[in-house]
Amino acid sequence: MSVTLYDICVYGTVCLDRVRKVNELPPTGGYVEILEEELHAGGEALNTAVALTMWGAKVALVSNAIGFDENADLLMKRFKAIPDLEDRFVRQREDAPTPVCDIYITPDGERTMFGSGFAHMSTAGVPEEVLAQVKAFTADSNPGEPSVNACAQAREAGVPVVSMDMHRSEQACHLSDIILTSSDWLPGDGSIAHLSALADDYRARYGCDVIFTAGEKGCVLARREGSLVEHFPAFRAPKVVDTTGSGDVFRAGLIFSLYLQGQTLEEAIRFGSAAAALNAGAMGAWAGVRDRETIESFIRIAEMQA
Repeated sequence: MSVTLYDICVYGTVCLDRVRKVNELPPTGGYVEILEEELHAGGEALNTAVALTMWGAKVALVSNAIGFDENADLLMKRFKAIPDLEDRFVRQREDAPTPVCDIYITPDGERTMFGSGFAHMSTAGVPEEVLAQVKAFTADSNPGEPSVNACAQAREAGVPVVSMDMHRSEQACHLSDIILTSSDWLPGDGSIAHLSALADDYRARYGCDVIFTAGEKGCVLARREGSLVEHFPAFRAPKVVDTTGSGDVFRAGLIFSLYLQGQTLEEAIRFGSAAAALNAGAMGAWAGVRDRETIESFIRIAEMQA
């Protein structure tokens, strides 16, 4: 029997995204017309896995369980249409809710989200055969304690851990090689100065690389060896339609470049930033993911124009 070999393990959230365009968000008690609606397979883990797969990585996607309801049918129909992304570790259970995220997109591309089924997700451990072969492991915070346990599994197996938005968990931070978190989930004003001080603090406490992202402001990097915190400006998106999934695609680019291409941390951040900027040009959390050649060309042109 042939054994599937994986490059990266992505652990965490798979859900059904209902993406809706509106001209504006309504005030309390108000009303707005939905201009357009699309259904997508989404979730932090799936968005990251799709991007990695499109760049040629073999991904083990270990997700929350989903149900046997209409939302699960809609989700799996769209999942199975994604080229080269397998559903081997996406389980269905009678007692599991199928998470659904309602995403409202305004003309500036910003998204407002409402979710159901995320508070009580059921997520299993990582299969041992996966951790025996992958070059990196990443998890998001939605599954809660199971994500922390999965990070511990990866650490015990000697696999580098990139934790995303898990900064509130002391254990997850101690287990991480890279702490990656969006300023959306961090305290403070989201300024680069504040994020730099916060990243410096996290580095001192946990002894790992720390990256805090801030959308169009770029990101900050505190290296584990204790140098000054660095600021990386964001690439200017050619078109902003929907910023949903930008952080997930950034994570995918970072991991792909660093662990599969052997690039430096600076190069990995640039690749992730460029991939995220381009992804914002289409409706849907991963609909704007571009191929490697397009991303690399975008980086070269942006750097020549800087």
